[in-house]
Amino acid sequence: MASIKARYQIVIEVDGGEAVDEERALILEGVEARGSILAASRATGIPYSRAWEKLVKAERLIGSRLIEARRGGARGGGARLTRLGSEVLNTYREARARLEKALGPRAPRSSGYSGAGIVIAHSSDPLIELAIERMGGVESICIGSHRALAMLSLGEADAACIHLLHPELGEYNTPYLRLYNVDDPTLLGGYMREMVLAHRPGLAVGSLDEALAGLARGRYTIANRSKGSGTRLLLDHLLDGLGADKGLVKGYDMEIHTHEETARLVALERADMAIMPRWVAERFGLPWLHVTWERYECYSARGSSPRVYRLREVLESPWFKELLQNAPGYAVLTG
Repeated sequence: MASIKARYQIVIEVDGGEAVDEERALILEGVEARGSILAASRATGIPYSRAWEKLVKAERLIGSRLIEARRGGARGGGARLTRLGSEVLNTYREARARLEKALGPRAPRSSGYSGAGIVIAHSSDPLIELAIERMGGVESICIGSHRALAMLSLGEADAACIHLLHPELGEYNTPYLRLYNVDDPTLLGGYMREMVLAHRPGLAVGSLDEALAGLARGRYTIANRSKGSGTRLLLDHLLDGLGADKGLVKGYDMEIHTHEETARLVALERADMAIMPRWVAERFGLPWLHVTWERYECYSARGSSPRVYRLREVLESPWFKELLQNAPGYAVLTG
C-alpha cells in the first residue's frame, strides 16, 4: 500500500510572492558555511544554474541583494551573505525551528542531483556548446564573457570561455585576465572564429563601412547582445571608431542572450542586422559582411576542479579538430 503523508514547508513571502523556500534557504546556508555559491551547490546537490537563478529571483522579489562578491581567500574570492541575506536566513531558521518543534525534525528533500559535475561559464558559441555537451557531467552557463570571467575570478566557475577585445592594446582576453585578477590562469584551449555583420535579406548594403555608417545615423536597427558580452564590446569598438553617438543607434539598448536569438530576430526582420559568428549567420541563411577574426579561449584558475581538464582533452581531440575544419568561419588558434 502506498505511503501517503502530508508535507509542510516554510516559505517567506514578499507581496504574495515566494521569496525564500526550503531550497533557497539551503543555498543561503551553503553560501554562509562555504563562502561560495558553487561550493553551496555541490554540498546541497542543487545544480549551480538553478541555485544562481533562484537567488536572482529572490533578490528581484525582495528588491535587494542577498549575496555579494567576497574578495580575498585562497582562490581570490567567492560569495557571502549580505546583512539582509543573514537576516532573511535567520528568519527562515526561526520559523523552521518552530515547525520542527511542533512536528519533529525531518530529512531534507532530495534534489535528485549528484552535484558532482563542474561549472563552465561561457560566451554564446555553437562550437563550445557542442564541446561541453561531449564532456558530460558539466553545468554550462551561457552568461557572456565579462560575467563568465567574473565567475572564474570569484571561484564560482571552474572554467570561463571568453572573447574579449582590449581596444587600446588590440589584444584578446589576456588583459582582462589581469584586470579580473584571475589566480594562475591556465589556457585549456580555444579557436579562432570569424565574426560577421549579418543583415536581413534584401537590405542593400555594399560594405561594412556603409552598414556601420547607417547604424550610426539611425537608418538601421541592430539586434544587440547583452551587457558583459564580448560581441557587445566589439560593436562598441566599431561605433567608437566612427565617433558615433550610441544614443542614436536604433536597438543599441537591446540585450539579446545568444547569437541564435539575434539571428532569429534578423531573419524575422524584427531587426536589420547583428554581429554574430559566421556559422550562425549561414545556418539562418543571412547575408553577411566580414568584421574580424577573434580568439575564443577557455581558461581555468587555481583551485578549479581537476575534472575541468576534460575540456582540454575535448578541444584537442580529433573529433573537435574535424569539427573546426568543417564548420564555416572557424580555424585553429594562431599566434
